[in-house]
Amino acid sequence: MPSVGAAAIQATFGTSYEATAWLLLLAPVLVSMAIEPALFLLADRYPRRWFVCAGLAAMAVAAGLAAAAPTPIVLAIALAVAYIGSGQGVALSQATLIDCYPDARERIMARWTLLGTAGDFLAPALMAALAALSLGWRTSYAIVGALTAVIAWRLLRAEFPPPAASPDDEDEESPGLVATLLLALRNRRLMFWLFAAALCNLMDEILVVFASLHLRDHLGAGPEARSAVLAACVAGEAIGLAVLDRLLHRMAPLRVLAISCAACAALYLAWVAAPTVWLSGLLMVGVGATAAPLYPIAAAQTYAALPGRSGAVNAAGHFFTPLTMGLPWLLGWIADQAGTATALVVLVAQPLLILPMAIVGHRRDARRVP
Repeated sequence: MPSVGAAAIQATFGTSYEATAWLLLLAPVLVSMAIEPALFLLADRYPRRWFVCAGLAAMAVAAGLAAAAPTPIVLAIALAVAYIGSGQGVALSQATLIDCYPDARERIMARWTLLGTAGDFLAPALMAALAALSLGWRTSYAIVGALTAVIAWRLLRAEFPPPAASPDDEDEESPGLVATLLLALRNRRLMFWLFAAALCNLMDEILVVFASLHLRDHLGAGPEARSAVLAACVAGEAIGLAVLDRLLHRMAPLRVLAISCAACAALYLAWVAAPTVWLSGLLMVGVGATAAPLYPIAAAQTYAALPGRSGAVNAAGHFFTPLTMGLPWLLGWIADQAGTATALVVLVAQPLLILPMAIVGHRRDARRVP
């Protein structure tokens, strides 16, 4: 929501572009990096309901505070609380589902990601509808806060799995939070797949930004044409995720991942070289469809690397937050030095780096099957 209403928020407070970026993006992420890992680790030891419902309640309160924020500082505080609440209320909800159904990790992630894609449509649609009614970003936050509060109340009655570990374990004493985090960070398979999941940021919002610049600068596409090509990518993602759910009933997840990576790399390079806007739009459907399975399957492997410890998985995931934050700046520097086309070619690193990881993982899993 903050990224969708960034322009309106900047206009309200009269902040600079740099200050707006810090306000909406960097400050909340830095605060969450400092606080969330400990909360994720505690969520493995105590009833998950506490963390999920408290996180959603924090999101609701933060949205209300943002709606009434009188200054940029108050808004930044509200967004920081919302980020932390989202980690507990949203990320832990996802993790809890996977803890409950460990044999369906990939399918759960595919469906979760598909719902997230639907949310990418709904947020701009909400802002557009409110703008048509002469209502602004504050109303958007108020609506989101009210809806989140209702969801938190409903989840209070939901069933949650028992804690994965208890401080009162009779067999052996539970390690401290720092020791638990270090054990997770030493898990090679976990770090292997957390890196793969972090790479999936390349063909997400980063692709949207650089693709828009590429279409404008190299193909002379106007706003309507650029929007159509980017919409084709989102449509392709939705198709790819829907197909993925069915494929996972017939094929091993890592085999699907390897095939998707190879197809994605080929289609993406063809898209970069497309000479016309209409061909670019057609190829972008394929790029979106083949890129979509990469994140849900890679993320599912992170949970498989540490079964029943989904809180620790999310805590270790913060190790790669600097990478995901730094990638846009790095690619922007490459674009300044060598042009947007070069920066776009760099994005093919996502499928090309994940491909060998998928092949190695698939062969390892095949050897384990009796």
